[in-house]
This record gives sequence, C-alpha cells and structure tokens, in this order.
Amino acid sequence: MSANTSSNPPAGPILQQEAYIVSEGKKRGSTREVRDEAAFDKFYTVTRVHAGDANLTDNWHTNEVLSHARNNFEGYTFAMRTLEAWGAQVQNDHRAYYTAGGRVWVLDLEPSAGKKPRLPGNYGVK
Repeated sequence: MSANTSSNPPAGPILQQEAYIVSEGKKRGSTREVRDEAAFDKFYTVTRVHAGDANLTDNWHTNEVLSHARNNFEGYTFAMRTLEAWGAQVQNDHRAYYTAGGRVWVLDLEPSAGKKPRLPGNYGVK
C-alpha cells in the first residue's frame, strides 16, 4: 500500500471558478455563483450614494440609513465581488443598487485600476 501525499493537480485545461463563499458583509457564509464579469477582480470607487429618482420621506430613519450608506461607501474603492457580497447589484461600470433600511440606494461608480485609499473630501462629516 502506497501513501501518495503529493498534491499535484491533474493535467488538463484550467477550470474557471464557478462559486465562492462570501467571507465578509451581511451575506457572510453564503455561497455565490461567480458571474463572468466578476470572475476576475474589477475595482470600483463609489463616488456618490443617493436615492436616484425616489421621493423619500424626510424623517429620522431615512436620514440615518442614508448617512450610514454614505459613510460606509462614498469615497472608497471596492472589488466588484465585495460590493456584491454586501448585497449591492452592479448594473454597469457606473451604477449599482444597494438595499438598506427598506430603501434602494443608488451607488454612482467610477472604474478603478485597483484598490486605493479613500478619496479626499468631506465623506462621513454630518
């Protein structure tokens, strides 16, 4: 009896990743399919969080949720997978939708070459 402990992968074509386990965000531990667009890391900087065309009620809850979304997204660069793991739906290179507090928020995106520090500005200041 021979105990082969070698971990050489079988020869053949390289298979594309079909799924991954979310390691961060509110969907942590769930399995996600890898979309073709997200198979390789794409990075986006969130330039603005807003309500889009929605008419929002000016009340404490809406203001708190919007403030929280802005503080945690605006000015930061994220991998596409991270945005999707947190529940955002990336529509194209310039727009994503994020549901929080029972409302859909629009994330204006700017493609980025890679991870970079937060943009300068008054992000997070009330």
